[in-house]
Amino acid sequence: MHFSFLLLVLGTVLADVDDSSHNTVSRVDTNKYSVATEKKFLLYDVNFGEGFNLRRDVYMRLANAVRLLRESGDNWILVLPPWGRLHHWQRMEVALSWRLFFDLESLNRFVPVIEFEDFLDGTDIYCIVLEDSCFSETENKPIDQVVYLQHYEEGWGTEYVRKFDERKCLPPANSHYKQEGDSDWRGWFYSYEDVRATNFKCVSIQGDSGTLRDLLKQSNFSEMSSVMIDRAETILHENFGDVNYWKARRSMRYSKELIEIADTFSFRDKYLDSDDENDDTGMTTDWRKERSKRSAKGGPYIGIHWRRRDFLYARKEQLPSIKGTADILENLSEKLKLNKIYLATDAPEEEINELKYYLREELEVFRFTDSQKFNDGQIAIIDQYLCAHARHFIGSHESTFSFRIQEDREIIGFPISSTFNRLCPDNNLECEQPSKWKIVF
Repeated sequence: MHFSFLLLVLGTVLADVDDSSHNTVSRVDTNKYSVATEKKFLLYDVNFGEGFNLRRDVYMRLANAVRLLRESGDNWILVLPPWGRLHHWQRMEVALSWRLFFDLESLNRFVPVIEFEDFLDGTDIYCIVLEDSCFSETENKPIDQVVYLQHYEEGWGTEYVRKFDERKCLPPANSHYKQEGDSDWRGWFYSYEDVRATNFKCVSIQGDSGTLRDLLKQSNFSEMSSVMIDRAETILHENFGDVNYWKARRSMRYSKELIEIADTFSFRDKYLDSDDENDDTGMTTDWRKERSKRSAKGGPYIGIHWRRRDFLYARKEQLPSIKGTADILENLSEKLKLNKIYLATDAPEEEINELKYYLREELEVFRFTDSQKFNDGQIAIIDQYLCAHARHFIGSHESTFSFRIQEDREIIGFPISSTFNRLCPDNNLECEQPSKWKIVF
């Protein structure tokens, strides 16, 4: 089906749809948006040292950049970077697709996205969220341009100003990309050895999703059909915590398979006596139809994210000892009258056993550890999902893993007091608690 014809048909159909309650730019409203028929593809990558949960945050920044581009009339589609070779994962797997972790149909309800494999295959699965339909067409789409983002060598100066300039490449850009003679550029490209880029440039930038939109619109990059942004973590949120931040975040529903495993076949129902009906944690199928609430009760257990390993060096003064952690959990269990604990942690087994040793015998500790069937990222999501459905959650100081759980609990609709809590160090049991970034609809 020719794409321009598709847009014409959709424009006619959608004119009769009341979209006032959950309008997004994935749903093409031709009365509001003038979407060009020529598709452009935005790819991106993140610094190797950044972990799974920071990368999820970077996705939101890029998704909002695509939203802004589409609102200005350009037909950009976001290409999802394969997961793998992450710093905190025990197994160095590569080229893992997003559908292993997230619901792509839900992502497409905010902005159009496709997997990198589909981009390479030349198959554009362009999902318009209308009657759960997807339309496909085949094209050939090489990577036209890599834009390597870097900070300004001279720093910010006396004030922070949103700006960008093409500059000479600073280390380590030249070590990440090499030109093959006078021909194409070679790079990591998510471990795909046969992928090349036609052009490569370094751009010094300080700004947010709107700045990235301006960069793509005001340069010759706008004439290209595919642009890859490397070091995308350099881009900040345009308005952290606003309604579009939360739309992007709400669209990041976990894969149905992982939810089914967490709900039915593993811990939540079988071990934690927890389900959506009794816990008042049910969600609408379409996140755009969600409404604000604070009535979620959660399952009869405490969820804890207990960060260890490298945090013992980076944030040692902000963490409790193992005995101190046990004391916090015992006090919470007495206060809340809960005897079950779901533990999400990167601690080695000997530390987990020591923690259990310090706990009262009647306190049961549960973990999800099926690494034979699930990769590190999937286990992390199941951990977060189960912590997000607990009656009470307590996390680790300045951990993006804990941040994502807090966001999940805001989306589900828990009371604020049950969500924004952290483990305090032994010498400061009244430590400052996390900032309360409340959901906005």
